Amino acid sequence: MLITPLLTAIEDVVGNRPPDKMAVAVSGGGDSIALLSAMARYAIDRQIELHVITIDHGLRPEFKHEVAVVTSLCQKLGLQHHLEFWSGWDGAGNMQAEARDGRYELLADWAYAQQIDYIALAHTADDQAETFLMRLARSAGVDGLSAMSPRSVRHGITWLRPFLNTRRDALRLYLQAAGLTWVDDPSNRNRDFERIRVRDAMTVLETLGIGIEALVDVTAHMKQAREALDWQAFLVARDLIQIEAGAVSMQLNLFRAQPVEIKRRLLIHSLKWLSGHYYPARRDGIARVLDAIGEGRTITLEGCQISQEGGRVWIFRELNAVSEIEAEVGDAWDDRWTIDGPEDDPDIVVRALGFDALSTFEDWRDLGVPRAALAVTPAAWYDGTLICAPVVASDGDWTAELEGGADGFFAALLSH
Repeated sequence: MLITPLLTAIEDVVGNRPPDKMAVAVSGGGDSIALLSAMARYAIDRQIELHVITIDHGLRPEFKHEVAVVTSLCQKLGLQHHLEFWSGWDGAGNMQAEARDGRYELLADWAYAQQIDYIALAHTADDQAETFLMRLARSAGVDGLSAMSPRSVRHGITWLRPFLNTRRDALRLYLQAAGLTWVDDPSNRNRDFERIRVRDAMTVLETLGIGIEALVDVTAHMKQAREALDWQAFLVARDLIQIEAGAVSMQLNLFRAQPVEIKRRLLIHSLKWLSGHYYPARRDGIARVLDAIGEGRTITLEGCQISQEGGRVWIFRELNAVSEIEAEVGDAWDDRWTIDGPEDDPDIVVRALGFDALSTFEDWRDLGVPRAALAVTPAAWYDGTLICAPVVASDGDWTAELEGGADGFFAALLSH
């Protein structure tokens, strides 16, 4: 295989205006070594400053050899190789999931420090197919079975996956033709891992005509279905949702009239927008919320409270989830609000207003917002004394701005 198709794939995902700086995440395996080689050529052709980053999870002693392979190739390519260490697993939970999430956070933190906005990842068509089958086993819905996006934003970084339509075998052919060395991760033979069992099962599925290409096609079809549902959810949201005092407010009668899937999407999006969580709430959790709304009960999920008042469904942050969060004036509080004012005294802190302080405002009921929703709005405090609560009581000197505003809520419905 020649390098030209790989360069074309990179160019397609980067677009016509490549950034001045980019990074590529490399593990030492065949897929990432092929990506590094092609990205190096692409960067030279377009005069892009390319950085190479590897994450050592400290889970396998063999990884030192893989790092050495990457470092050696970087030296030949004239690129600096950065190594970061992850130590976030405490032995509980799903090791691979924890390592994946920790890897994204480390990569994003490192990129931010280097003023890099784009990181390329070496996911392939094989990864698409394997992920589809793993999620199918968990009874995933449309979103879970949809294709990975060649471009996505997470932790403020744009992640590029140029090889999503490229087979792993094709990359191996390129590596062999280019005389490049890679290391096969021994865990790829460990059937204790679900992905490896799925990979083995695919050899059987191939005999039934269910090959990688067919599975990748299905993920593409599911992505189209997801985009259509997202658009419908966006249109519905514009009709029945308002953002008030940072809370999501829905007309109850219109919400109940929607198909279950649209209701699910509106709830999932609202909870993600409020909590800042990257992953959506689990299906069973959303089912409990739908039951509670149908029965008129208050319920909490994902650090948020869902209740009904005045013929509306209200979704807002739960006080217990934000009561310990503090920020300085001018900084993001709860990653959502920014309070600015005439003083930048570092002893002034921003934290939740709370019920006791809210009760000191005689006119708070005039806002038409539930008491519990106002209690979780930001306020400025000095030595335990309330200075201001701009959301509840307008103050010409102090302001509270919601990141992205209401428009940000609706725009995010159409972005992944």
